[in-house]
Amino acid sequence: MLRGVRIAALATLWLAPLLILVSASTSSSGWISTWSTFGVPSMTPRFLDLSSIPTAVETLHAGRDPLVMNWADPYRRPMNYPRIWLYLFSAAGITRESVSIAAIVFCALYLACMSFLIMQTKYAIDAAILLLASLSVSPLFAMERGNNDLFIFSLVFLACFATNKYAKSALFGAAALLKIYPIVAMIIDGMRRPIKERIAAALPVLLVATLIVLQWHDLLLIRHGTPVSRTMSYGALSLESELLRDTTRWGFLAGLGWTIVMECWLIGALAVRSAWENTVEPNIPVSNPKFAELFSIFGGIYAFTYAIGSNWDYRLIFLLPTLPFALDMVREARHRVWAISYLVLVGIAENSISMGLKWGTLSTHIATFGLFLLLLFMLTNQARNLYVSRSTPDLVMA
Repeated sequence: MLRGVRIAALATLWLAPLLILVSASTSSSGWISTWSTFGVPSMTPRFLDLSSIPTAVETLHAGRDPLVMNWADPYRRPMNYPRIWLYLFSAAGITRESVSIAAIVFCALYLACMSFLIMQTKYAIDAAILLLASLSVSPLFAMERGNNDLFIFSLVFLACFATNKYAKSALFGAAALLKIYPIVAMIIDGMRRPIKERIAAALPVLLVATLIVLQWHDLLLIRHGTPVSRTMSYGALSLESELLRDTTRWGFLAGLGWTIVMECWLIGALAVRSAWENTVEPNIPVSNPKFAELFSIFGGIYAFTYAIGSNWDYRLIFLLPTLPFALDMVREARHRVWAISYLVLVGIAENSISMGLKWGTLSTHIATFGLFLLLLFMLTNQARNLYVSRSTPDLVMA
């Protein structure tokens, strides 16, 4: 039965996006209406986010800075990616006309990663849940925009399964230089390594961090060019924007924006403290030890991006590789309540774009904030178990 479910899940995983893309590109209803049928907000031109890079190359060749204003972009959006994307696309010869090929390649890389996860499942229900999550609204949103987070997702995923520690660091480092936030994956990876290897793992982190700091002026431009949105987005800044809007509409003010962000951090710190003071459980059983690593790396990325900014909902794809660990925890009595809560909130978050239209944006922000707290609790639990296992050779971290 498991084999049949896996095959059916893999076939559906690849055929569904293919049919949507073909229909959106060839049907008379058009790109926007086809994606809207599946609850995905859509804009033209096709693969809007990725197309901003070749237009930025055009702006650069015209003698202007696309990070300040991308004049060739149809919406005059500043490019909010590091400049390395300009050089990569220019070297690869990717233009407006050929950007669709790059977008489809990014989609295929994402689907390949999720296919690999489905093949690792040991239960039919797990394969079905991963399939549904893989084709939820947020991943489809990433595909519709052709967003390069799909490529970053693939780099981080490949790094997690790399057996060579130097290749592992190189892949994490490449992802960090391309989108900054994966540097937290490098840090977590270094913490998970044996004590003797941590110094060697710290050197690539310092190198990448130095290269990022040298782009400080560009980072300010990127930050300025990235809007804070309360809709179709998650993060402390998005929650702040939503609360300020709603409380003002209700006739009172929740407080200054920075106080809302500080309160998020404070509540997160309390979740960390609660987990650290909890009874140590060094042998959390998982069916595949790699699931624990995926949870810590991808969960850490989500927690980091939530804490520091406002992120469009397509970045919620980074929650998907944490699901196998949570599915294992459902079968563990001590963590069943945490796991069920986590899975329910992931389901809401991944479809928050559509749910926000029905139940209000605040409800989806509550879900993503709840995930932030649940992740911090379990990540701290993992870190504490790691500390104990390194201090006591007989103990092994999950």
